[in-house]
Amino acid sequence: MNESISGQCVLIGEHPNKSIFAEWLSHEDLPILNNKIHRKLIETEGMREYAVEQISDWILTHHIADSTIARLKRKREMIVRKYGLNEYLNQQQMLPVAEKTMRGNGAEIVLAEYLQASTPLQLLLYKLRYNPNVSQSIKGDDVLLFNKENLADKVILGESKFRKTPNKAAVKEITDEFGKKLKLPLSILFVANRLSELGEEELADKLEELNIDVKQGKVPVVNVGFLLSNHNTATNVENHLNSENPSFIFLSLGLDKPEELISQSFALASEKLKRGIENED
Repeated sequence: MNESISGQCVLIGEHPNKSIFAEWLSHEDLPILNNKIHRKLIETEGMREYAVEQISDWILTHHIADSTIARLKRKREMIVRKYGLNEYLNQQQMLPVAEKTMRGNGAEIVLAEYLQASTPLQLLLYKLRYNPNVSQSIKGDDVLLFNKENLADKVILGESKFRKTPNKAAVKEITDEFGKKLKLPLSILFVANRLSELGEEELADKLEELNIDVKQGKVPVVNVGFLLSNHNTATNVENHLNSENPSFIFLSLGLDKPEELISQSFALASEKLKRGIENED
């Protein structure tokens, strides 16, 4: 390993220098001890409103397909006349309203977008769109990223947690998943099946083959844990993180009043959804 490149950068790339994350967050790659690999993310003062604006867009993208928005716009006059737009959207519940679900989904979305900004890997599917019960968390891998140009290059598997107050238990939940040994993704075939339904048969076929190669240890897998909590987050991670997995990196994001970031972002997303349906193309 090039000593000038941190272990954090080897696993998930450098902290983004061009996306929202370059402006919203600073970072510190903390010293690596006994496979404890930790990147600390810190909110830049005065950037909360900017972050809420961007996260609200991500919330809509992750939860609702463009085709769904288009269908609602086509039906707009009928919806307004028969139900009223607010009542219709409230009944359809296209975005979660339960506090716990919003916080869990919000942390998952931030992690997915951060890793897509720091690496060349990407989501192939927005899995939150396939949740049969939007009021509850969806099962399966939280974040699953691939290099679409070369699927065998690397797979990133991430698990995210939101806690209003960080503690040992929150860190332990993630390290129990990733800290003992490399964890392999469980949702590759789910992604393949959904892509097949969308007509992307060639990519679906490649993912089915990738699933076997991953299980046989032929494809590098990186495990990423993420804890979004208050200003004490990084300290708790440093105190309680204990890893034997050299392919496991912990990302911590400590914010003042983290619950407000999530609640404000979902509120703005709901307002943008309504405006998007009301507005003429």
